[in-house]
Amino acid sequence: MLDATSVTERTIGRHKFGFLLVMAVILFLAVAACSSDEIPVDFALEDIDRSPETPIVIPLGEPLVIGVSSALTGPAAPRGQEYRDAVVMAVEQWKTQNGPMIGGHQIMVVSEDDGCTESDVTRLAAERLLKQPGLVGVLGPQCSAGAVRTEMIYADAGIVMISGSATSTNLAEDQQGDGFFFRTAYRNDSHGVLVGVYFSDPEFLGASSAYIVHDNETYGTDLALKAESFLVIADLQVTVTSVDRGTVDFSDLASEIAQANPDAMFFAGFNPEAILLLRQLRDAGWNGAYTSGDAVCGAANCEFLAALGDLAEGAAFSGCSPPLDAAFISQFTVVRGDEPTAAFVAQYHDAATILLNAVNSTAQPDGGALVIDPKSLRDAVSAATLPQGKSGNVAFDSAGDRASSSELENLEQFADQLGLVPCRIENGVIAYFN
Repeated sequence: MLDATSVTERTIGRHKFGFLLVMAVILFLAVAACSSDEIPVDFALEDIDRSPETPIVIPLGEPLVIGVSSALTGPAAPRGQEYRDAVVMAVEQWKTQNGPMIGGHQIMVVSEDDGCTESDVTRLAAERLLKQPGLVGVLGPQCSAGAVRTEMIYADAGIVMISGSATSTNLAEDQQGDGFFFRTAYRNDSHGVLVGVYFSDPEFLGASSAYIVHDNETYGTDLALKAESFLVIADLQVTVTSVDRGTVDFSDLASEIAQANPDAMFFAGFNPEAILLLRQLRDAGWNGAYTSGDAVCGAANCEFLAALGDLAEGAAFSGCSPPLDAAFISQFTVVRGDEPTAAFVAQYHDAATILLNAVNSTAQPDGGALVIDPKSLRDAVSAATLPQGKSGNVAFDSAGDRASSSELENLEQFADQLGLVPCRIENGVIAYFN
């Protein structure tokens, strides 16, 4: 089994054929996958005078607003608050390097609670942000479900949105119209590659059977589908089932899994469900390998580890934040008061930097006002590159997805091109696979 504690370069290049096969399937799935459900369009914007053809005008003395859409309350709030604070940190660093203002206007971060939910909460957050004078772009929404419900709302208003954490596969490809949605996060089909490799490769788990459990929401369902595809390709016996978000009693499912006794399982969902499920699986006597994705644990001192302690030992996660350098952690702690624990803080930092660079290059002074053409801003974001971003090399493809090589062959390249790193809890801390 691969030693997760090693931080030295350890590639899986000798498994190049398997990687290339899986990556080929990614391309197939991207073409063959069904489109997501039609995005709701019944959102009233009668009080909001914005469109892709309407210039963004920031009057003299008014601030330029960077919007953040993330969960500030509810179960997803610990992550959402960190993503907001990563944006605040990025703005302050950008101001230090480029000056405190853009075109004589202060830069202000305005955060709205999107709940990371399937309900109308994200749409209401969008309405509040769009009513902000001086809004030039939105970083978020935090979750795929929110992005599905709002990407056309922001596009119709001519507002660029860059999510650092919404990973559902077809979000960008399914855009309609002018395409104002981008993301610095990876896609679930790339995430699924690592699930397949981790489960099947003898250097990792070498499993022959697996359970996949998802939570029936946009992110979890999509990730489960992609994980299943790659596990089937790897010749694993796979059983897929689901639970509802908010479930607290998993005793029947835990008994089912314990009786089937798969080598490993993968949970595609969020906390607290992931925490409760593992605890009840162990109570039911199942001792197989427990794995999950970026929404459960993605960085040191994550809530999954904090809640389970020794019971979390050995749990693995296919989408962790790349190891953050000491300077980043120190600066984040100044803003937040604690070290980062969420998977996508680096991706939100990069998203904020890209947006600020694009605004700075497209904003035109008009007397004391600042005027920004929405389509010019969108095009500047689309063409942006961040060769040494906090989450690796960042650029966008024609759809707005994070661009990557089609022939990723080792874990180092996944980290560098996508900011996607598998990790495991070992000796009470996060250990990265390299």
